[in-house]
Amino acid sequence: MKKNLKNICQAAKTVCGSAGALAIWTIIAIMVPNIVFCFTEPWSVAAKIAGILLPAGLYMALLSLGRKIGRTVWCMSPFIFFSAFQVVLLYLYGESVIAVDMFLNVFTTNVAEASQLLLNLLEALAMVAILYVVPLVWGGIAWFRSTLLPEFFRKRLRFLGMIFLCVGLLAVGSAYLFFPGYNIVRETFPLNAIDNLTEAVARTSQMRHYGETSRGFSYNAHSEADPDKRELYILVIGETGRAMNWQLGGYGRPTNPRLSKIKGLTYFPRGFTESNTTHKSVPMLMSFASAENFDSIYRYKSIITAFKEAGYNTAFFSNQVPNRSYTQFFAEEADTTIYLGDKSKREVTLDGELLPLLRETISKGAKKQLVVLHTYGSHFLYSDRYPSEMACFTPDSRLDANRHNRPQLINAFDNTIRYTDFVLSEIIAMADSADCRAAVLYSTDHGEDIFDDDRERFLHASPVPTAYQLHVPVLCWLSKECEDEEPRLSRIMQTHKDKIVSPQKSLFMTALDIASISSPYYKEEWSLCSPSYNIGIPVYLTARNEAKKWDEINLKKFDLQYLDSVCGLGNVIK
Repeated sequence: MKKNLKNICQAAKTVCGSAGALAIWTIIAIMVPNIVFCFTEPWSVAAKIAGILLPAGLYMALLSLGRKIGRTVWCMSPFIFFSAFQVVLLYLYGESVIAVDMFLNVFTTNVAEASQLLLNLLEALAMVAILYVVPLVWGGIAWFRSTLLPEFFRKRLRFLGMIFLCVGLLAVGSAYLFFPGYNIVRETFPLNAIDNLTEAVARTSQMRHYGETSRGFSYNAHSEADPDKRELYILVIGETGRAMNWQLGGYGRPTNPRLSKIKGLTYFPRGFTESNTTHKSVPMLMSFASAENFDSIYRYKSIITAFKEAGYNTAFFSNQVPNRSYTQFFAEEADTTIYLGDKSKREVTLDGELLPLLRETISKGAKKQLVVLHTYGSHFLYSDRYPSEMACFTPDSRLDANRHNRPQLINAFDNTIRYTDFVLSEIIAMADSADCRAAVLYSTDHGEDIFDDDRERFLHASPVPTAYQLHVPVLCWLSKECEDEEPRLSRIMQTHKDKIVSPQKSLFMTALDIASISSPYYKEEWSLCSPSYNIGIPVYLTARNEAKKWDEINLKKFDLQYLDSVCGLGNVIK
């Protein structure tokens, strides 16, 4: 036994001291994403061949340049980083290169939220450690020991690398010649990841200069309502509350026991977001920007400014933390801006803690008020988003995110929707008690995957969305005073309740319509209170800020089946 153990240790020591073994491990590890992409991406055969041979040839050539293998491996750490990041995303989403939005999410997601997610990706992190941390540690030891790559090995590596590069270039030529639309940068990893990172840095820089680029913007908004009558409008922005789990939309569980009994409420069961990322979706919900003109968002201001120009007192209350994104910039336009996550010393704050702020604001009795509430909604970890005593569906305890735990995850998620139902009903009750012309508008920013089909997808913000991420709840409540003064509003909304709704286009315009605010930016056909309401064919905003129809974004069989069941494919794909 001791002899066998000694032999194993000796063999391990020999392998660890082998510069050639380190070089081979490093090449294989970095090439894992390229190999996976051959099975997941809709690229041509020539593009896939080029995507394997060109990077492999480059890595071989680079590793052959220096004799000190440890130093060379560490010089290749940027490639190792991109590959490690890509492997985690492939584990999460099963496809697609690191998108621009993925890098932007890193810049804007709060640390606590990211930590919660990483703790539930232990399998992926273990895979990354084996594939990428091992060669870095191994390389560090080799560098310290001045381990040299044998000259004969370097020559063979260089020779093989040159062959791979040459054949890869022939494949590139074939791809450009026979497959129109081929782009070597878009279809070769890590060139595409580096290009996306460059784009993300440029957008981050643009975002940081938002104050300068938007300084002179105005909605030229004017109120046409009676200046002596009190008005209260509340825009509630939810997070991750996918529509398929809403009782109001036909879900079999009682997730909306309160809202389902409220009069004056119109629910739109066919709401679809234009982005599955918070840093894009929320700014679109709050401004004139939509998928078709999102690249101009750096010069727009928000609904808050439009209402301020019309003479309203404004407030923005958030259950999140500021993250130097457009959402924060828009929030700072308000007369009062408060972030619960910034003020609380606790790791988790509940959306219900926004209610006292709203109650206090309403009690001040300003003639004209707009309040924007940004909730935490149904963000993972789901069981952290509601009080334990309000759990209706059990078991719902904290669990690792995997398909085996789906029943418990769904229980917890449904509890978040039921808690949202409670919070929204309380908000509506407060607005109703103001005894004035009032309205509450609500939508979530995007939906969520919860191991819903054979793809075993989880969370949101994937480079290619799913139907579960696109389908979102949208609702509008009008006070009795509002309906009595202008009965057309409720009547017209009811005629549109079964139509496809884009909250990014419609909530802003609907709010202007209800409040009788005029602006050159008002689009009548986007308002749910307009007889001419028509948003056209729904679109999705890609990571490259391109507005594409659903049949252009590589939706899969499960997505098409779901969309067909919700709204009929003939209505959305033409």
